Amino acid sequence: MPIEVSRRATLAAPALLLARPAAAQEYPARPVRVVIGFPPGGGVDIVARLIMPRLSEALGQPFLVENRAGANGNIAMDAVHQSTPDGYMLFYGNVGNLAVTNALYRNLSFDTLRDFVPIGQTMESFSVIAVNAELPVRTLPELMAYARANPGRLNGASAGAGGPTHLALELFKRQFNLDITHVPYRGSAPAIVDLAGGRVQMIIDGYSLMRSPVESGRVRVLAVTAARREPLLPDTPTTAEAGAPGFEAGSWHMLTAPRGTPQAAMDRLQGALGRALAEPALVAAMAQQGVAARFRNQREAAAFFAAERERWTRVIREANITVE
Repeated sequence: MPIEVSRRATLAAPALLLARPAAAQEYPARPVRVVIGFPPGGGVDIVARLIMPRLSEALGQPFLVENRAGANGNIAMDAVHQSTPDGYMLFYGNVGNLAVTNALYRNLSFDTLRDFVPIGQTMESFSVIAVNAELPVRTLPELMAYARANPGRLNGASAGAGGPTHLALELFKRQFNLDITHVPYRGSAPAIVDLAGGRVQMIIDGYSLMRSPVESGRVRVLAVTAARREPLLPDTPTTAEAGAPGFEAGSWHMLTAPRGTPQAAMDRLQGALGRALAEPALVAAMAQQGVAARFRNQREAAAFFAAERERWTRVIREANITVE
């Protein structure tokens, strides 16, 4: 019997040695799906497709962008929430998805703060306060004075009810006690077309889509809604410089994972993401899209995410914003 036991152990040993590397195989061992809540060609999709090839190169597996558009990203977030939290299905979202959704929609299957864990923030983009060039204002204080002198007669466009541009407008109105009529559109592009045509008088939105009407003189930018001046608009004051201290509004993106994802996988992803966002080529490619590479690690992103969700939830409740 001792001889038979010894023989079995000897035969089993190579199998055990072969099994160990597979069991301890480093993440990722297969392709990773990165889900976004918008169709191809939009801002979130474009930035995600700039970043993911860098993660593929760094970690040795494909990072495949998967578009699941609809319901402000809720369809995509629900799919990731329902997935196995093993690091192979991630969600790449923006401020509207992550910080706004739960305050706007009822009966969701998920809570973004409870069920999603940031791997890292990837970017930030500034917005501008812009007006139709025919409006008789040239500065931000003049715009606010005009709104107070003409309550309800100033029309402020947004890219859609409940979205970041709408919330920025509501925050502006409430912070400075302004009566401005909200006019929602289905996207920024048609809103800016009507701004340039004079059918609405103002908007708070990203600069990239309004660059052409600004350069043609149909739209005038009054201020940048950021803490510092932007290289694309070096002569345009920030809101604080222009007379609206404390008002900032822009967009940001984060790569997230469902809660319960192994920390080892989270750490590898965070490291690769941070290195990618420090690459000059990626920084330049993102700048061409009008956004700034901005990396916050897991801890920093989690604190920022919680603060942003609290801020925009308060705006939504105070303004009584609802969506169908």
